[in-house]
Amino acid sequence: MLAELKDRSQVTIPKPVLKELGLEKGDMFDIVVDGGNVVLVPVVVYPKEKAAELEALATQARVAAAAGEAKVYDDVEELIADLHKAV
Repeated sequence: MLAELKDRSQVTIPKPVLKELGLEKGDMFDIVVDGGNVVLVPVVVYPKEKAAELEALATQARVAAAAGEAKVYDDVEELIADLHKAV
């Protein structure tokens, strides 16, 4: 699928690509140059405070896993069912 570089360095992402990736107006991207290719990587931007909270939760999970305190699941369905109970 072709796209054209327009005025002010703008490129329009074709609608089929937007639909396939579930992208919407206002979504953010990291732009990466990889071997001469331009790659748009969708990202979610969190405020620093929220990112710090998530990092603290991840650290707690790592500590619990290292201590053998994390629950072990036999399959993904069991994990997902447990996650739904927590919500």
